Amino acid sequence: MKQRSRGKRGWKKIVSNLLILGGLLVIAYPAGTWGITWWEQRALERELLEAAPGLDESPAELLQTGMVVVDKFDQDEKQQVLDAAREAERRAVMEDLARRAQEFAESSNGKGGTPLGRLVIPKIGVDVIVIEGTGRGDLREGPGHWPETPLPGASGNFVISGHRTTYGAPFFNLDKLEPGDTIEFAAPYAVFRYKITRVVIVLPHEVDTVKQRGVEEISLATCHPIYSAEQRLVVQAEIEGFKILDGGVAVSGL
Repeated sequence: MKQRSRGKRGWKKIVSNLLILGGLLVIAYPAGTWGITWWEQRALERELLEAAPGLDESPAELLQTGMVVVDKFDQDEKQQVLDAAREAERRAVMEDLARRAQEFAESSNGKGGTPLGRLVIPKIGVDVIVIEGTGRGDLREGPGHWPETPLPGASGNFVISGHRTTYGAPFFNLDKLEPGDTIEFAAPYAVFRYKITRVVIVLPHEVDTVKQRGVEEISLATCHPIYSAEQRLVVQAEIEGFKILDGGVAVSGL
C-alpha cells in the first residue's frame, strides 16, 4: 500500500511539474517574441535615421507647418480654381511627391526587412518602424508593407500587416480605432497624415477590402479576434495631408 501511494504521489509530482513547465512556456513565449521585436525595432530605427536623420522628429512635429491639405485637390474643386498659377504649383507638388514615392519604391523593392518609415497612431500609442515585406520573418521585426501595393504618394492603397498578440503586438488595440481618428506615417521622402474612414472585420480570403481604388489611402490589417487567425480586422484611412521631405527635412509645402 505504501509503495502504491508513493507511486501515485510520483505521478502527481510529474504531472504538476509538467503543468508548471507548460505555464512557464505560455508566459515565456509571448515575452520572448516581444523581446525579439523590441531589439529589432531599435536596430531598424537606427537604420532609418541613418538614411533620413530628420525623422528623429515625430510625424506630428514634422507636419506642424506647411502641410499640404489634400482635399484642396478634389477634382470638383479643381474645376473651380481660377488661379492657374496656383493650380500649376499644386499639380507640380503632387507630381514631385509621386516621383519621390516611385524612386523610394524602386530602391526598396524586393528587399524584405528594409525599414520604410515610422507609423504613429496617437489614439492607441503605436509608434513603430514599418518594414518591407510580410513574410513570417519580416513581421517578427515589425509591421510589414505588402510589396504588391504602392507606397504613400503613389495614388493607391498602402497596405500594412502586423501581429496582434506576439512580437510586440503593434496592432493589439487596432479595434479601438474609429472613423475620424488619425494615422501618421513618416518616410524619408515625405510625411503623411490620414483620417480613418472605416473599421471592418472580414474573412482571410476577402482581400477585396484592400483592393486598389485609385484613392490615396492606408490600410492596416491584423488577425481577429485576439489569439485567433479566423478573421481579419482592417482599418482604412484616406489621406488628409502631407509634407514633402528631403532626408527627413521639409523642403516644400503649400
